[in-house]
Amino acid sequence: MKILFLSVHSVLEYQELSILTELDEKAQAGLDIEVFSVNGAYMNPTQSGDYMRSVIPNGRHYPHLFNVALQCDKDNLHPELIDWADVIFMHHNSAIPNQDTPQRWLSNNWDLFTKKKKRVVWRSIGQSTPEIEEFLQSYKKRGLVILRYSPYEHHIPNYAGHDAIIRFSEDPSVYDRWIGERERIITVAQSMKQRGNHLGFPIFEEATEGLNRKVFGPGNEDLGELWGGVIPYSELKANLREDRAYFYFGTVPAPYTLTFIEAMMTGIPVIAAGPKLRQIAPYNWPCYEIPDIISNGVNGFISDSVHDLRGYAEMLLADKAKAEKIGEAGRNTAIKLFGRKERMDEWVTFLKTL
Repeated sequence: MKILFLSVHSVLEYQELSILTELDEKAQAGLDIEVFSVNGAYMNPTQSGDYMRSVIPNGRHYPHLFNVALQCDKDNLHPELIDWADVIFMHHNSAIPNQDTPQRWLSNNWDLFTKKKKRVVWRSIGQSTPEIEEFLQSYKKRGLVILRYSPYEHHIPNYAGHDAIIRFSEDPSVYDRWIGERERIITVAQSMKQRGNHLGFPIFEEATEGLNRKVFGPGNEDLGELWGGVIPYSELKANLREDRAYFYFGTVPAPYTLTFIEAMMTGIPVIAAGPKLRQIAPYNWPCYEIPDIISNGVNGFISDSVHDLRGYAEMLLADKAKAEKIGEAGRNTAIKLFGRKERMDEWVTFLKTL
């Protein structure tokens, strides 16, 4: 099976290309899978395309396809790339203000996809809206396959349905050995202050003010000394292992994000904002799955009270034994929901339906 891959997020691209290229070997898929990522961070997967990850372990470079891809963009794919593929796999792609279509990779290339009789899979990433769902409905009627990443997406008004749900996943052996000796609260976000309520900066600021804390990620220069910089993958994992607790708000309207998986799977105890704290216009539907994942005081902490969130942070900073117990329970939950092995079996089942 030859898969033409269109990615919108380099870390997710790394994760899913890694899974797809390992299915034949690790999950005994029997699908003879080949994957080419068009103009993504890993168009040549044998070279590191992103500071947050290394090479794709089982990635294969296709020089001819690489050269063809340089002649086009994802909005208007070169016909030769489509000819090569059996399946077109595309992530939800970000909207551009005032654009004519909410999912331009899909609509701009659809006539060519159908002319060449290719199966097309649209993969959600947690950023859909009622307008996008309404748009997807017409394409699903014409054969579009929809692959979701969270069961919570069915709450979105105008929900276009799904053909399968496969969660994002990580390898538990990569995120392990939480130590927690450093008494510090951390979080990871991009442009956290600029994006305000969408990333919960006011909540984080109030809940952790005066505590030892750091925010990592690009676009946070405006945080001054609070910013921990843009750090490589190895340093991110080291901080998750060494710091005492992780503050999580996520990105509205995503049900959950990769940073949540990485933190919880490491075993660092997670303090999460509750669903009421995440309610902002225009996202007036249940769009936050974390309350169904975290049981307060058992495998993490979650609350709609900023006062309580601060109390949890102070308690974890003072009580390492409690932090270890909570973090270990959280890691077990993360492995169950987001573990790589179980998700690979789901990928095999899904791909065999195409």
